[in-house]
Amino acid sequence: MEKQTNRSTLRIIWFFFKQYKLQVLAVLILSLAVGGLEAATVAAVYPILSAAFAEGFGEGNIVLSLFRGAAALLPVADEFIAYCLLFLFLVLLAFAVRLIFIRYRITFIARLVEKKQNEVLSKFIRADYQYFIDHKEGELIYNTATAPQSLSGLVLAATELISQAILSISVILLLLSLSWQGTIAVLVIGLAYHFLTRYLSRKISYHSGKGEMEAAREGTVILNEAIGGIKQVKVFATMEDWLQKFGSVMNKYWYNFIRIQTWHQVLHPSLMLILYLFIGITAILIKTLAPAGFRELIPIFGTFAFAAFRLVPAMGAINSSTMHIMAVLPYCETVYYILGENIANIRDGGKELGSFKSGIELENVTFAYKRRTKVLEDISITFEKGRTTAIVGRSGSGKTTIINLLLRLFDIDRGELKIDGLNIKQYKTISWLNKIGFVSQDTFIFNDTIKNNITFHSKYSDEEVITASEYADAHSFITELPNGYDTFVGDKGMRLSGGQRQRIAVARAVIRNPEILIFDEATNALDNISEAVVQKAIDKISKDHTVIIVAHRLSTIVNADKIIVLGDGRVLEEGTHEELMKNRGAYWELYRSQPM
Repeated sequence: MEKQTNRSTLRIIWFFFKQYKLQVLAVLILSLAVGGLEAATVAAVYPILSAAFAEGFGEGNIVLSLFRGAAALLPVADEFIAYCLLFLFLVLLAFAVRLIFIRYRITFIARLVEKKQNEVLSKFIRADYQYFIDHKEGELIYNTATAPQSLSGLVLAATELISQAILSISVILLLLSLSWQGTIAVLVIGLAYHFLTRYLSRKISYHSGKGEMEAAREGTVILNEAIGGIKQVKVFATMEDWLQKFGSVMNKYWYNFIRIQTWHQVLHPSLMLILYLFIGITAILIKTLAPAGFRELIPIFGTFAFAAFRLVPAMGAINSSTMHIMAVLPYCETVYYILGENIANIRDGGKELGSFKSGIELENVTFAYKRRTKVLEDISITFEKGRTTAIVGRSGSGKTTIINLLLRLFDIDRGELKIDGLNIKQYKTISWLNKIGFVSQDTFIFNDTIKNNITFHSKYSDEEVITASEYADAHSFITELPNGYDTFVGDKGMRLSGGQRQRIAVARAVIRNPEILIFDEATNALDNISEAVVQKAIDKISKDHTVIIVAHRLSTIVNADKIIVLGDGRVLEEGTHEELMKNRGAYWELYRSQPM
């Protein structure tokens, strides 16, 4: 089980690193340089102490031989000063290389996290519409913006582990050249610490990290829902309920945070305590058991003490990095599984759609939403070019579903959607959508200027913006605002009235110069005055475009060229207003049931 966990951890780490082989190689080379230079700095203490306390001692030692050769190259007669100069040079060089290593590693981390955030968003935004129905909005936001940030912790910990491992191995080799007995004693302490932290990383860090991640994600969902529905939260006086819900989740988050951080913070001081005790006891034993050779042993003891103070923190950093990797691994697993997940999306065709010539046809179409009964049953409808077609029916009859199929938000289960007789699946989706201007009942207005809400951040000239606004009967009210088209509208357009938001939405649809305009109950949520203004704009646009209108208020579509009446997912009847009223069928009943 443990081997499988290790393989899984390495597989996830490699998944994020494999696209950056050259960068990872550079990090490894810099890690080797940093570890090697810091080990050399430790080794430089031995010849300094030997020159100071034990003249002529350790003639055959390989470390002393290397440093004597290097010192001989310096134009300094005093051996002690030469060793000190070498030590200072190594310290400065190690510091400079570490600075380069830090800068390169941080830049690498930033680029990696940035790319993974973009990849996650790209995966989500290209998913089919059903994916967004199946997942919570706050969860998707968390998985895009927050979860990939944990990769920074993973990369930091992994690269620090490599650097400290190289340093540790180098120092251990140095210690072995001085005294194998002392090296074994230091290794016993280090290994005991390693096994303790490995146990804790498995039992505490990973599970607490997973709990922390789940709580953070759930908290983001609650926050998103509470702020998004703040009007309802206040009106229904449920503020305390939402606060309690959020507080409960955050309590879970901080409980796991405390567990992880407590063990991370306690382990290092505990290790240093053991180290201090070991050095103190060793010094007493050397002085007590070998008083005659104490002076000669000072270089070895001093180097060991200096090395231990560098080695033990390095070993501590290795184990701390291991614990940190296990703590952030659940976050990284989330990103790993998202990027590896086969998220369904609408199949794209290969043909570019030019100007459509005759019309749009739904032929024997059957459709059901996921895990729901059929919404449309063997339905056939034709939308003729240059004409206005209205779709009416009671709630749940399938009106908006037809619009969703026309907008390629869903694929048809059975039957065909044809453009000029050719199945829409053969066309590139973007080339089809570029022909459409869409206005829905729930207008999407984002917190930006009126101009940017109309252009949707696409490039249009000021003249095009004004022309679209005039078409939508919006220019007059926009010019009366303090900053005109540069007026900020507030979150969800809260600084505008419902009618103003809808006219901006109409201008947004028109500025694209579409061939087809779709209005999905665009005036349904408006008062009579606002409805009349928006309806006037729609009527003006209808003269020059192919228009499809889903309407709840039948008084708004009496001038349509064709009215299609739906019921229980089927076409009950179709014709002009006058023809349908004469038939005294489903449309006649709907029309009579509505207040005039």
